[in-house]
Amino acid sequence: MLIKKIKLNNIRSYKDQEVIFPEGSILLSGNIGSGKSTILLAMDFALFGISRDLPGTALLRNGEKEGSVELEFEVNDQNFSIKRGLKRGPTSVTQDTGHLIINGELTEMTAMELKQKIIETLNYPQELLTKSKSMIYHYTVYSPQEKMKEILLNKKEDRLGILRKVFGIDKYQRVRKNTEIFITSLKQKSKEIAVKIADLEQKSEELAERKERQSEITINIEGLNPQIIKFEELIKEKKVLTTSLEEQLKEILNSKHEAEKKRISLEHKKTDINQTTLELQRTNQEIELLEKELSELPIFDPSLQEKLNIIKQDLIKYEEQTIHLEKKKSELETKKSSHQKLSDDINQMDHCPVCDQNVDENHKHSVSAKESKEIGRLDEELRAIKKGLVDNQSYLEEKTKEKAKIEQDIQKQSIVHLKQKDFENKKLSLSNFSQKVQNTKLEISKISQEIIEIEEKTKDNPHLEEKIKSQRTELENLSQNMKELEIKKASLTSERNTISSLIIKIEEEIKSKITAKENITKLMQLKEWLEKQFTNMTLLMEKSIMLRVHSELEGLIQKWFAMLVDAETVKIRIDEEFTPIIEQNGHEIEYIHLSGGEKTAAALSYRLALNQVINTLMSTINTRDILMLDEPTDGFSQEQLSRMRNILEDLNTKQTIIVSHDPMVESFVDRVIRLEKTEHSTKITG
Repeated sequence: MLIKKIKLNNIRSYKDQEVIFPEGSILLSGNIGSGKSTILLAMDFALFGISRDLPGTALLRNGEKEGSVELEFEVNDQNFSIKRGLKRGPTSVTQDTGHLIINGELTEMTAMELKQKIIETLNYPQELLTKSKSMIYHYTVYSPQEKMKEILLNKKEDRLGILRKVFGIDKYQRVRKNTEIFITSLKQKSKEIAVKIADLEQKSEELAERKERQSEITINIEGLNPQIIKFEELIKEKKVLTTSLEEQLKEILNSKHEAEKKRISLEHKKTDINQTTLELQRTNQEIELLEKELSELPIFDPSLQEKLNIIKQDLIKYEEQTIHLEKKKSELETKKSSHQKLSDDINQMDHCPVCDQNVDENHKHSVSAKESKEIGRLDEELRAIKKGLVDNQSYLEEKTKEKAKIEQDIQKQSIVHLKQKDFENKKLSLSNFSQKVQNTKLEISKISQEIIEIEEKTKDNPHLEEKIKSQRTELENLSQNMKELEIKKASLTSERNTISSLIIKIEEEIKSKITAKENITKLMQLKEWLEKQFTNMTLLMEKSIMLRVHSELEGLIQKWFAMLVDAETVKIRIDEEFTPIIEQNGHEIEYIHLSGGEKTAAALSYRLALNQVINTLMSTINTRDILMLDEPTDGFSQEQLSRMRNILEDLNTKQTIIVSHDPMVESFVDRVIRLEKTEHSTKITG
């Protein structure tokens, strides 16, 4: 991974700055507080987002609602550009959505999606996605200045925990804990199996009894079948006879019912002919009245609707103009109020709320005059708009009256149209009523004849109903007898089905118990292998890796510490728990009792050693070519600063970014980027 460029917008002391990074060693130079470390923190945010150690409130510039960081970098000859945004809410600063550009192709992503893609790109372990920070990045690429010495001052348990996580060794401990849980589950499973197979012999006896009862029920069911068939045949014959008698009775009843319907219809027809005659008389009278009314109504004018449509369009147009003018008036009044407020505020201001400097009277008069001129211009526009509103209102009132008059005329014409249509309908109804009277007389004659014919055909049979009743009684008795047999058969069949299901269930249970019995031995063999071989193997693997880490880490720490501190007076080593042991003139001393330069040397040596060992053991990560050091020479003497050059050459990274305010560091880097902060704003000066 190589950093190419970073853009900061409203990030701490940066309003809008771009920094370009070449390959080689680069120094971010400037006074204390000039914003050097902010660039490294911004890179951290761009890659992994905000966290507990790097909250949004620590990044977003005071007084700004939004900010962003855009970082361009290269990984394995691919060009990447990631952008993350910050947004200030009522109570906190949160991450906004961002994007990632890979070889020119842009993809919008959420904050978590961006972090996942960066972890995949850098080939870091995926479990880092749910962590609040990326340990590998912070121990191989960039550690904030205040975090550099933290690992040396931690408790030994915390230090070992950090190293286990960084090198991925804690997975062996997790494997052993999971193995213990699995062994416990194996023991529990074995006990459960033993309980499960305890009744195997009892289940076998139960299976034999169930099969015997199943055979008995099958014999009983086969004995019932001939009886049921006999009853089915008798019932079928009885149903045929009963149905025939019922059809005869039904035909007689239908004929009587049909005759009654005809009589009712006849009465209705007589009533209809009387009502239709009355309708004829009433319709004649209504036609005479309508003819008289139509002669007195005005002539229809077809152009009125077109005139109405034109007026409506004009009204819509002028109403829209009025709305536009009202909106423009509101906007101008708001602008005028804003300029007036600014003029009042500047006249009353003695000190600048941002920089706390005195506000010059000339500056006040200049701003006040500018705002007064703008207020005058806005007043002229407001007067013109108000005049336009008055003119529009007058025109709208005139057209509204004209529209009401035309609508009234159209309504009168609608009445004429309806009267004409009603007149035509009445004339048509008169003809229909005359025809209806003739048709109804013919129908009355026809229905009377049909009633006579039906009564002639229908003759009562007084014994038919008694025969049907007798046949139904016999049919019910037969059906009851057969139902009793079917219930008995169904009961036996249900019992047989239940027993069959139980037999299948018991057979499956016996088979399962036999299989479980065979599996107990396998489970015990697996438990013994896990307890005696697998656990010891993970311990051996963990110890082997820890020994290798310890050996390589200690060698590198001693190498770089000796390059920075006189090895004849002060030496360093690490014990089995990776605690740094400092020896001075043959006596062990605590880390906190070292001088400032010696503390920095020890922390820097430990930090660089971690970097090299992680890059060696985790050779697939894609951040092996870059290193960022935040004030790595804090407290160094001039001699130690000179030795720092040798360390940088020994590291041999493609890109090393150093933050320092020490001028001597400039002499052994390839490029110096100078930062200067004035009036709470940082700019690149060289």
